Amino acid sequence: MSLAVLLPVMASQNPENSSHVPTQLITLPCSDLLLGMYVCELDRPWTETPFPVKGFHIRRIEDLETLRLFCKQVVIDTTRGVSPRRQRAANLTILSSARKRSPPVAEIAVSHDVYKITGAVKQEIDTVERLYQELSTLYDKVIISARNDKPLRLASLTRVSGGIRNSIIRCPDAFIWFLNTNSHDSCLLNHSLRAAVWSLLLTRHIGYSTADMDVVFLGTLLADIGMAKLPESLVRKTGGFGRREYLAYRKHVRMGEDLLRIEGEVDNNVTSIVRAHHERHDGLGFPRGQRGDQIPVMARIANLAYCYDRLLKHGARGVTVAPANAVRRLYKQRKLKFTEQLVFEFIQVLGLYPAGSIVELTSREIAIVVEQNPGEKLQPKIALVTDDNKSLLKKPRLVNPVDNKSAADNWTVIRALELGSYAIQPENLREEIFGKRIGIGKFGVRV
Repeated sequence: MSLAVLLPVMASQNPENSSHVPTQLITLPCSDLLLGMYVCELDRPWTETPFPVKGFHIRRIEDLETLRLFCKQVVIDTTRGVSPRRQRAANLTILSSARKRSPPVAEIAVSHDVYKITGAVKQEIDTVERLYQELSTLYDKVIISARNDKPLRLASLTRVSGGIRNSIIRCPDAFIWFLNTNSHDSCLLNHSLRAAVWSLLLTRHIGYSTADMDVVFLGTLLADIGMAKLPESLVRKTGGFGRREYLAYRKHVRMGEDLLRIEGEVDNNVTSIVRAHHERHDGLGFPRGQRGDQIPVMARIANLAYCYDRLLKHGARGVTVAPANAVRRLYKQRKLKFTEQLVFEFIQVLGLYPAGSIVELTSREIAIVVEQNPGEKLQPKIALVTDDNKSLLKKPRLVNPVDNKSAADNWTVIRALELGSYAIQPENLREEIFGKRIGIGKFGVRV
């Protein structure tokens, strides 16, 4: 699916400000139509077109192309689908001007067909939690070693990192669900672990070899290891830095390089990630002010992974925001902090509504996104948690809109909601959604 058409849908939806209004019909030229809109009237008889007479949602690029062949304009119902993007008084903004000045870069080679999804979130979710906890325990020891100037013993991470990589290859949505539904704080430990997993998800999607996936994972995991040498008050600080604090903070890059140098035989690409993960595409990063192609691709991936995880914890109070909202903010940083291609690829990894998102449907029901349906960005697999009056169901109801075409229109996502909306906590509904776990240790299944 072309992101050139998909992403404006995301940009037009702001979960922070959206609210429902009575049925509203708007006439639009076909050139302004977006995925997710609901078409209720045509400018010619329905019988002269291949479309259903009662109206329909625009779900695929092919729907847009067919509409443009048959019609010049249509009428959409904004209460049943996506609204038109807001037209700005002036197209030239500070951000758009900055993007125009961004340096040209060579596109990275991408191969989306290297890895096939062979598992489901239900099958993988317990393995994901176990592997993440093992990684957390091992990485905590690495941080303690760094603080005490002792060898990091990175070889201990190899087994668990390989397990995480293989799990992501089998079912990427399992880790996306886990990271989006488990509460976390912004401490060095959690932030580095989560960023490392986000980087693995992206490298899987663009077709990196397993060896290169492991390098990016380790480099991202260690990118901020130098912060273990900084004062705790600086590491945990929220809000902006003063000048002296910022200068002190920047030193963690060099400190991280020093720690790897002491460690000995570390892949040069891992070191380059640590050295360049704070550089920006527009040259406003540090420590060297590199821009564009001067920044190693693996370091760009690590930087994007860290940035996205920070966007999930937004503001001085560290409020957790909806994953779809974080995706929207990331989209705005294309050509500034990151190359446009890399941002587009990462958004394809997550989907427009990532697993674990709380969403509202055209039926007015509230649901939790369980996993994506490939090629159906607006109709992921979901668990219904309320009725159309927003009353909580006794038990979530799992549905896949793609498998039930007669009801698919009612289950199209129209907007994302903030975490905790309608007292819904996906983290607390795992057993109701995926079944009760039976077994001991690694040997368990959900039924």
